Amino acid sequence: MDNTIVCNTVPIYSEAPVSLEILKDNISQVIDSISEDPMIKKYLIVDKKDKKTIDLLKEQIKTLPDSNIEILETEVINNFVYGNLTAIESLIKGEKPIPYGINKKLPIYSVEELLGSKNKAVFINGNIKNKGLFSFNKNVKPRDILNQCRSDNKFKGMYFGYPMGTLISDEQLDDEIELTTDYIFIFDESHCILDRLVDISKRYLSESCGRCVFGHEGTTQIYMILSDIANKRGKAEDIEQLLDLCNQMRNQSLCDIGIAAGNTVITAINNFKEEILGHIIKKDCKAAVCSKFITYHILDDKCNGCNECQNICEEEAILGKKRYIHIIDQDECIQCGSCISVCGEEAIIKAGRIKPKTLKKPIPCKN
Repeated sequence: MDNTIVCNTVPIYSEAPVSLEILKDNISQVIDSISEDPMIKKYLIVDKKDKKTIDLLKEQIKTLPDSNIEILETEVINNFVYGNLTAIESLIKGEKPIPYGINKKLPIYSVEELLGSKNKAVFINGNIKNKGLFSFNKNVKPRDILNQCRSDNKFKGMYFGYPMGTLISDEQLDDEIELTTDYIFIFDESHCILDRLVDISKRYLSESCGRCVFGHEGTTQIYMILSDIANKRGKAEDIEQLLDLCNQMRNQSLCDIGIAAGNTVITAINNFKEEILGHIIKKDCKAAVCSKFITYHILDDKCNGCNECQNICEEEAILGKKRYIHIIDQDECIQCGSCISVCGEEAIIKAGRIKPKTLKKPIPCKN
């Protein structure tokens, strides 16, 4: 990597293309910065499927009187590896972008770093009023992030994606952090931490390069254990098993993908242990999100016997007929939620551990 400078434009999160958004608005500055650098070898790494960006870069390079900037078009399968500098180094050498270690000091820059930005751009999602691309000081308090996004619902937690791999609660809102991720998700009381953790672990599993045991097998085990808990097969010892596994991943993984995956689970357990444990001990999903822990019920005082729910139920789990109060056969219901979406009377509800009293069989509507 001597006499080399590299700018990586591949987004770490495909759904949060920070680098591409900045590149789009600063394409001439990016090309100029690389062109003016004294290094002999100069590379721009771009997703080969992004033809529009490639064409724009080529057009800009043509305007230079003498340029030795080379565009490396790469086939992006897993995005997270492009956040690891050793993987980018492998790519420059003509190899697959597979990490071989923790990030070390290499002349490889993101678009933000190349432009010398003092702030960190980040995409934020969740049940919030303001979503999308934001810019914050690199050292920021989570409360400042929350205040920018605004939400009418009670805050529960905030997830900082790879490479940070951190899930905080309201107790850490005023603790200053170094913001290095491109993606943040904000939770409120309508979200189940376990449900989101299953999705996050599935993402890490799909993004894992498979090179080391603790990275690939570790994320596999995390996903399997969390999925078991979410499917009502959790055991009390699962929590300690996860903590032991994830601590080993943080110490033994060859790259920061496995480290971030382990850290995500550890911080989630540290901050939301009771909610996760509730799925195991009480068989209860507090947010009524995990399908195996909830049931659907039709309230007899609201049902008008319109038949809409029965018509949409592919499992034929709803009993009744026109102008009769309907009931749901719990043995047949698969908790898909289709019935709720078509009920204009709001007569169908989800229930967790506490169930409402409902009819045993259909009876004629009173009105």
